[in-house]
Formats: sequence, C-alpha cells, structure tokens
Amino acid sequence: MNKLYFVGITTISISLLALVYSEDNQPSILVTPAVQLLTPEQITANDNAARLQQFIDPQLADGFDFPIGDVNAKGSYIAPNGKKYSGWYIATNFAENYSLGIHTGEDWNGNGGGDTDLGQPIYSIGNGRVIYAQKATGPYGNIVVIEHYYLENGQRRRIFSQYDHLHEMKVVKDQLVKRRELIGTIGKGDGDRFPAHLHFEIRKDEMAKFSPEFWPSSNGWTTEMVQKNYEQPSSFINAHRKLTHPATATKIFWAIKSTHQMHLIKKGQVIKTYEVALSQKPLGHKLAEGDLKMPEGEYHILSKAKGPFDGEEWRKFLGVAWIRLDYPNSYDARLGFAEKRITQPVMESIVAAHKRKVMPPQNTALGGGIGIHGWAENGWDPAGSRALTWGCLSLNQDDLLEIFAEATSGTPVIISP
Repeated sequence: MNKLYFVGITTISISLLALVYSEDNQPSILVTPAVQLLTPEQITANDNAARLQQFIDPQLADGFDFPIGDVNAKGSYIAPNGKKYSGWYIATNFAENYSLGIHTGEDWNGNGGGDTDLGQPIYSIGNGRVIYAQKATGPYGNIVVIEHYYLENGQRRRIFSQYDHLHEMKVVKDQLVKRRELIGTIGKGDGDRFPAHLHFEIRKDEMAKFSPEFWPSSNGWTTEMVQKNYEQPSSFINAHRKLTHPATATKIFWAIKSTHQMHLIKKGQVIKTYEVALSQKPLGHKLAEGDLKMPEGEYHILSKAKGPFDGEEWRKFLGVAWIRLDYPNSYDARLGFAEKRITQPVMESIVAAHKRKVMPPQNTALGGGIGIHGWAENGWDPAGSRALTWGCLSLNQDDLLEIFAEATSGTPVIISP
C-alpha cells in the first residue's frame, strides 16, 4: 500500500488540503498565524434565519427553459388560420445593430412567418415573481417582467426576464410563477406596430433601477454597455438548464465560514448543524496551490474512505475518515485562466472533468486535494482557534462519522463566506 501524504495544498475553509499517494518525502506541517472569522455570537439569530430562509427558498429557480414552443424552443404550433407550422427561430439576435438601434434581447418568431404565431403561448423561463405587468408607452405594448433568484456556484443571484409586445397578459404584478407557467401570448405591440413576435430579454441585476421601457440606444449606450448589462438570452438559458435547489434537493451540505458551521439539509429542512474548523487562512476564496485558503462555491462529493490511514502524521490530521470534493470546479478554472494562473488547455481539462462529474486535475497551480476530514485523536477545541487546515473542512470524530454515513457520491457541498 502506498503511503498517504499531504502535499502542496490549496485551501478551503474547513480542514485539510491536498492528498496524494506518493513515495516521496513527506513535507513538514505548515503553521501560520490564526485568522479569526466572526464568532457565532457576533452574528445575530436574525442574520442566520434570514440567510437560511433565502437558501432554502422554494421560489428559487431550479433552472431555466425557453419562453416559447417547448422547453427547448422547438415544437409545432397552430396558426390563427388553422394551419400547422413546426419550429421557431430568432429573427433579431442579441446585441445586433438594426434599424431601431442595438438589440437588447432576442426576437422569437414561428417558422410560419408573418403573423402565424399571433396568440401563441409565452411561458415564464423559471420560478420567480412578476414585478411588472402592464401596457407600456410607445410601441412596446404589453410588457411582463419577472424577477428570478437562483443559486450559481453557491451564490444567490438575480436576473430579470422581460417579455414585450404581448397580445394578452395572463399574470398580474406580485404574482408568483413557476417555470413554464403561462404568462401571456404573442402580440404585435401597441397599435399592431410590428409583425407578431416575442421580444425577449434577460436583464442582469445591475438593471434593477431601469424602467422596462428603457432602450439603451436612445440613451447613448454602446454595444459593449449592452453586453455588460444584459444576458445573451439563449446562451444564459442553455448554461442554466438545471440548478441546485435546496428546497427540493434530496441532500445538501452547506458550510458557512463566518459561523463555523455546516448544515445537513434534506428537501429544505435542516436535519442537523455541525461545528467545523476551517483553513489556516479562512478569509476569501482559494486561488492557488499553497495559499492556505478554502474554496468558496458549490462542489460535490467524489469519494470517501475510512481510516486508519497510513503515516502517523497524516493519520493524526485526517482522523477517522476522509471525504474528497471535486475542487477545482469549472468556475475556479475560468477564474484561474482569467488571472493567468493556468493555461487554456488546463482550464478546458478542469471544465470537462467537472461536467463529467469526475476527478479534476489535481496537480495544477490552483491546487487540489480538498475535502472533509477529522483531526487529532482528541479533536480540536471548539473554544479555541479553528483556523487549522490547509484548505479543508474539519469535524470532530463523532460528527465526522455522522457526515461520513450521509456522504454519497454527487452530493452537493456548498461553502459560503
């Protein structure tokens, strides 16, 4: 059996770092001055309750679909003349310069052309809340805007989906809607200004202060400004078809650095909360091998093993069990490439591994070997410093064994600041 050694670590917020099987000499243990996060006493019960409520909110989007046709913007439809047509297409693309300026979204038409798609159903792209549903001024006609919150790489984010030129509106302001719920029908704008089509756009969170009638080209915006503040609709939907949804997920582990706690959540219910220790530099997201930080984001359990582990020192720090996570993920890879820490081929290799839910490369400049493990024989002192590991989450023995029993391959582990 090869000896189990820790090398070149990365960081996460809970316990250990990089593990590899090697016959090389084992490095000395790194010890750095402890950095303390906020204690649970410094975070009010209201803060914790609000954060948990947002995390398990059943109205979070669990993914996004296309607003016309079937979930993939395909399928047939029956025109007002009774003729059947098949398929949909984008007549005007996002950020395209056309007669009215810089296009802020996508104009969807039925393949029959003309007004064949007049009155066809329009669906909400995801769970959300209607924040605008009324007839606008000028050529817009009826507009519906839906606010969507969702989790991306463990972070709560917001977008606004907007649907213009509706013939009928089927929702009202403040109504909660579900993914693929009927919200209106395709129209022609005020005074039948246009051939029947759906003008569909996705506004980023930064656009919250702008009216639904805001048109960038009438306000001096450039193409770059539009691309910065609006999503390319089809690309966004295709990249967010399925999202982690704590309210319905079978099982999720949610670790919060600032409280030194990890919650076991099943279908939106907190089953148990565990005290955890973090990395030696717990503030901020892990960026590089050996930075002693802990990753922040959404990861997944890849494998697990019970001790005793080979090597006296590593047996001491791993404790009774080891649960490996799939760090680095695709978000880490893209960030690492943008900061020129890794090459494009390395980034693509990590992204591909993350998509296949297999072990990502562990010997890159981003580090690896992140997981959940134990500690010394008597564990760490909950009243003492919890800035201990090289990047992993650490639990004391009894808690770790409970977590180990619940840990299954593919289970999400979300680590938040």
